[in-house]
Amino acid sequence: MAQNLTTPKKDAKSADKKIVKVDAHGHAHKKPFWSQVGPKLLLPASILLTAGGLLLAVYNTMQIITPSEGYTLSLGLKIASGILGLLMTVAGVLGLFMKKGKTLMTLGALSLVYAIVILTASAKMGSMALVCGIVAVVVTLLYTLAVDGKHDVGLFRFLREMVGEVKKLTWLSGKELFSHTLAVIVFVLAMALLIGLLDLAFSSGFGALSRIKIG
Repeated sequence: MAQNLTTPKKDAKSADKKIVKVDAHGHAHKKPFWSQVGPKLLLPASILLTAGGLLLAVYNTMQIITPSEGYTLSLGLKIASGILGLLMTVAGVLGLFMKKGKTLMTLGALSLVYAIVILTASAKMGSMALVCGIVAVVVTLLYTLAVDGKHDVGLFRFLREMVGEVKKLTWLSGKELFSHTLAVIVFVLAMALLIGLLDLAFSSGFGALSRIKIG
């Protein structure tokens, strides 16, 4: 009898676990697409980021020591690119072993912003610098998205919520937009006319006062 009594309890617990996965409307919650793909991409993205960072750091270090004519970056940009390579390498290595999503996201976002800055600064300094900058941006972006997909740091959740809030906005109709625009134009022209008249009046008044001779 004891065994028969314990079996329904286990079934009830398992039923409770299943109910947790179902919402109020009876529909099962599904993970977003990127949350399913992100964990699979984090490993190759970390490897690519590590390899690209090492290559970038070593290449720019060699260019500082023995510069070549085809690589037209200034000394400051070479040093900055080498630092970017080291940052990418650290982020990639930690992505292979660390399980703290916020730390990985911070390193990935920092590398991405740094790569965009370097790309912007070196875009007109030769095809080699342009290709290196584009590759660095793409790899760091892929790594950042993969980290968020695996650890659910909140980037995609923020974007989904932002899109949802934008859909709730009430947009003006064509007639309302035209009337509001016309009202703004009329108000601006009226204020400009008023300021012009005041400026003319004050300048004429002060000019007349300056021409008055006392004594």
